[in-house]
Amino acid sequence: MPASIGARWLGRLGLAWRDAFAASLAAALAWMVSVAAFGHSHPVFAAVTALVCLAPGLPSHGRQAVGLMLGVTTGIVVGELALLLPDTYPLLRVGLGSFLAILIAAGYGQPPVVPIQAGVSAVLVLAVGPAQAGLVRYLDVAVGTTIGLVFSQILMTPDPVRQIDDAARDLLRRLAEALQGCRAAVEAAAAGRPEEGLERARAGLQAVSAAHASLIGLHAGIAAAQGAARWSLRGRLTAPEVRDMAARYDRRGIRLYASALLFAEGLANTLRREEAPPPPELGQEIDRVARICAGFAAGVAQSVPPAPAAAATAAAPGWRHCAEQLQAVAEVLAVLGTPSTPARG
Repeated sequence: MPASIGARWLGRLGLAWRDAFAASLAAALAWMVSVAAFGHSHPVFAAVTALVCLAPGLPSHGRQAVGLMLGVTTGIVVGELALLLPDTYPLLRVGLGSFLAILIAAGYGQPPVVPIQAGVSAVLVLAVGPAQAGLVRYLDVAVGTTIGLVFSQILMTPDPVRQIDDAARDLLRRLAEALQGCRAAVEAAAAGRPEEGLERARAGLQAVSAAHASLIGLHAGIAAAQGAARWSLRGRLTAPEVRDMAARYDRRGIRLYASALLFAEGLANTLRREEAPPPPELGQEIDRVARICAGFAAGVAQSVPPAPAAAATAAAPGWRHCAEQLQAVAEVLAVLGTPSTPARG
């Protein structure tokens, strides 16, 4: 258990370190720019804004930056208007101003950062006055937002096409390795070692099941790439390619995984029932399909010939079922190979 927790922790660090570095660098740069441009001695809001825009885990840094600026603007405007009310009951003025700012910002239909920043900005204007929380904060936030946009849109924007490509290759690679394990199971059973064959088949089934994590990663990569195509400059430039790759892998990735899982499960069940020995050509066909899968994972452009109905005429129903499921895997790979394959290095 501790090792598993440590592995997850290290994995999260690996995903977050790039955004954390960009956020801290942008915060320092925003502080310097605000001091140099406006003479602010402690431009805390400039640095904080850059951090909020580029923090790890956000689905879209660009959308976060735009929403942050929109929320701050709304809050400052509402706060300035609330100052026109009599200050006989200051708490009522703060409550009413923050309520209106949050309500108006919520109507934009944007992420939660927008109404949050609107309410905070309105409270700051009413609490410390427009001289400290109005124009000064607005300028600092504008600096932080601008630098956040530069980082998220230009300097450190991930390649959305590569996001899908890497996730698809990971799924294909793991399925190829699992299929080779299934091939070894068939060869062991054909050589008269049924117990070894069953053990290897169960390991192959477990390997295919574990590839579900890669399938989840593929769909997460597609979602992230589609978001980048909408909210980043680099993403807009590659939007057509992102759209094509998303259409290729969205449902076909599920079909490929499901077909491989059904094949591995059928293989393990057939070996457990100790039916007739596997037909010789079945191992060869598994190897062929696994090599095609591995080729796609390596980015090798290839055409997939029609899959022969391996063992389709076998007497044992279990082996016929295995052959049909393997053929379904090959058919999905054939569709993935038309008209092109992942080829980004």
